[in-house]
Amino acid sequence: MSSRRTARQRGQTLIVFALGFALFLFSLTCLVADSAYLFVWSGRVESAAQLGAQSGADAVDPRYLYNATGACPAATPAAACAVQIVDISTQDREGTLYAFQRACIEAADQSAQIPRDAANPLALKTADDPQVPEGTLCASDGCRVYAEVARVVHLPIPLPGFPDTVTVRAAGYAAPVVGTSVATSTCTGIAWVPAPPPR
Repeated sequence: MSSRRTARQRGQTLIVFALGFALFLFSLTCLVADSAYLFVWSGRVESAAQLGAQSGADAVDPRYLYNATGACPAATPAAACAVQIVDISTQDREGTLYAFQRACIEAADQSAQIPRDAANPLALKTADDPQVPEGTLCASDGCRVYAEVARVVHLPIPLPGFPDTVTVRAAGYAAPVVGTSVATSTCTGIAWVPAPPPR
């Protein structure tokens, strides 16, 4: 009688162990697949942020190339009133976006493949679309451009009880390279537009 009971307990233990091990392997497979997927997307988003910053920095203010100066208050030295390299002039805005912003957002959104609508991932965002909850934020102080890209990634095998999406973020800085007749090693930035980068 006791040997039968012992044999049954051994069989039950084996079944419980097999089920537990199968659950462990499934969880491990989900974790590995999701981690690899997020790793790939984090690289894409990082590249998109850097590309966006570089594209924004390519929006050079044409007045800078001709040594033009901006309106200067009487108490400010003329050197501080020089036109900035990056085009942050309000006269070159199109709609609500500065020239550098439009270039930055378009490049980063296309590179990160940010969809306009979650239901149709093939229709990508444009610069005029709202850039939340996923999209590109761009800012400049006239010397450099900051770009931050956020992309909502749907996990291929979400773990039960956990969210099936993760927001991947990356940031990049870039400064324009402009050839002039006189070498300049510094650029004095002004206030960030449209807002300072998040810290």
